[in-house]
Amino acid sequence: MIRRLRDYYRQFEELSPDEISRELRERRDADRARELSEVPPLDLASASWHQPPDAEAVNAATYALRRAVNAYPDDTPLREALARRHGVERSQVAPGHGAGELLHAAFRAIAVEGEVAIAWPGWGPLPTLVHEAGGTPVPAAPDLDVLAARGARAVVLCTPNDPTGATIPPLDLEAFARELDESSWLVVDAALAEFGPDRGDEGALLAARERVLVVRSFSKAHAMAGFRAGYALANDEELLDRLTPAGGVSAPAQAAMLWAVASGEAVVRRRRAAAARERERLAERLHGTPFSFPSGHGPLVWLASTAHDGRTISRHLAARRIFVTPGQAWGDDRHVRVTLRDGAATDRLADALLEL
Repeated sequence: MIRRLRDYYRQFEELSPDEISRELRERRDADRARELSEVPPLDLASASWHQPPDAEAVNAATYALRRAVNAYPDDTPLREALARRHGVERSQVAPGHGAGELLHAAFRAIAVEGEVAIAWPGWGPLPTLVHEAGGTPVPAAPDLDVLAARGARAVVLCTPNDPTGATIPPLDLEAFARELDESSWLVVDAALAEFGPDRGDEGALLAARERVLVVRSFSKAHAMAGFRAGYALANDEELLDRLTPAGGVSAPAQAAMLWAVASGEAVVRRRRAAAARERERLAERLHGTPFSFPSGHGPLVWLASTAHDGRTISRHLAARRIFVTPGQAWGDDRHVRVTLRDGAATDRLADALLEL
């Protein structure tokens, strides 16, 4: 033991104090790098729910897959269930392959060679989808009076908003629908609707305006992103026919959607409460610091700092293996979008931000 200690300290006998300090710093940095490499990554960039879907939804999908995989699915029961849920006719419902695909198809139908005003920031892919459909995307401030006066071929609203969490009260949305020029389409991206303070009334919105399209998703609160499951609500049956996938939505996806409509409310309620709880916890942890985010609903947080830009925040977090979405995706250099998960993830995020 004494010999080992003597050999260890002998290496420093011919070194200057600066050289000794440098070597010790290098060893410390190497130890820190080794510890960091062992920290598991934390993905706070994906907007999908971090937990799997309810086991009963998976059971329903599995049963459907085993029962009739050789037959084309009949979406009549699903359309009827969704129509009852929203107080509309079956002809006003179209199941589809997720909200994104439904919006893509909708823009190809209604936005060709026209201006599409998008309340911004909004769901990131919206301008690209409009452009690919042959329309002209125009990001605009989320001011309903200004949007109503634009005279665009279509106006796109996202509520609850991705990335800010802001919502538009149903009565305000209906008033806007009535105020909008008759020739314009109102497109509502309601993929996060289950996280909102009120579920809205799509039936009343469809009654308020002829040219209106509402898109919903099972990818978020129902955690079914892998099923590619969503649906659209509209008055225009011809438009809905164009949104319906050739051959329909798969039988397993339809079975999971049916279970969610009939029995998934308790699951959604728990997830809505969990998202609200983590928003509140993160706000409390960051109170009195340069970091803040607007009040809102859902698991997405639009985070900014008075002392750092978005690139600095995202790089600092990435160095600690926490990955968020930089605001540059929305043309914003000050913000990052953070997806909330559970309490441990919130604490790890807050600890890393407080280091900065």
